[in-house]
Amino acid sequence: MQILPTWDLFIIVFFAIVVAYSFIVGRNSTLKIIIATYIATLTADGFGNIIDRFILSDPRFVESATALGPGSLVIFKILLFVLVILLVTVRGSFFVAMDRERSFILNLTTTGAFGFLSAGLIISTILVYISGGVFVGEATTAIGVDITVDSTLAKLMTENYNIWFALPAIAFVIMSFLGGEKEEVEVVEP
Repeated sequence: MQILPTWDLFIIVFFAIVVAYSFIVGRNSTLKIIIATYIATLTADGFGNIIDRFILSDPRFVESATALGPGSLVIFKILLFVLVILLVTVRGSFFVAMDRERSFILNLTTTGAFGFLSAGLIISTILVYISGGVFVGEATTAIGVDITVDSTLAKLMTENYNIWFALPAIAFVIMSFLGGEKEEVEVVEP
């Protein structure tokens, strides 16, 4: 049996790794990753749009022998996206503390669900960047990479990226209202 690397395989493996990682770090850290992903999406898109508008659209840079081109814009956006996620998650000066669920099964389920939504948000954002899309404004430089030709999952992710972008926030709001069990901390004075 020979396994060929395809976008579908990449997406499935990415989902599996992110969901497994969410069980390792827990629900609160997964929520912090989701928040960092939203910040990273807007940061990468904003800086990418600035580069696209002022550098890649400038005839002096386009006509020169060292023209960056739209492919380098995609790579820049993805690298900045990943870097901002890492920095905000690891060094971000905020803490997410969602109440614990009363049931172990419910806690496991919500952790897995947030892991799945986190993976969907990250991979759909990367796929939108690869296909030349933007979240803020309009793309002026088209990359012309159609990743949806041979990949059903990539097509599903890119065509429905608005859903993948909205679902984690909706789930977070719903879980905030449902709430769980408050942890009691007993303070013992010496």
